[in-house]
Amino acid sequence: LLSLSGALDELTWPVILHKRCMFREVFSDFDPIDVLKLNDKKIASSGSHASFLLELKLQGIIENARQVIDELGSFKKYIWSFVNHKPIVSQFRYPRRVPVKTPKTEFISKDLLRRGFSVGPTVIYSFVQVAGLTNDHLTTCFRFQDCISGDLGVGKVEKTKLEDV
Repeated sequence: LLSLSGALDELTWPVILHKRCMFREVFSDFDPIDVLKLNDKKIASSGSHASFLLELKLQGIIENARQVIDELGSFKKYIWSFVNHKPIVSQFRYPRRVPVKTPKTEFISKDLLRRGFSVGPTVIYSFVQVAGLTNDHLTTCFRFQDCISGDLGVGKVEKTKLEDV
């Protein structure tokens, strides 16, 4: 998901989601060990559809996989530790109130940059939304109550703001 979120620099979410099968194929279902084995030659020779991504973006995804394996072991445990392993429920009523980044995502971004990742706070905020670390459903959304009740399999939800975690 972080790799897909990073593609937002060049693509919109509808385009990314439409091409997710292509991303999975190119990046071996995002298995960090398999991604480490990728190089420009393998990507180009495989006849993959990766040509729509810039070479730098490809290198960033490969380097991020290397950092996951070398330093973190499990990216899931690492990233969820920033929210105490519970999804955050935002209490936004209007779409204009939903931020594009927060102090928390700036902190996560800086920590990841220190570890060699190439992602900014806006990409991280997009990632935490998509990965379920934060629930930005508007309080007026018909899905809001279902999402915070844990009926979606995300477990117990802590009602807080991302900035407070």
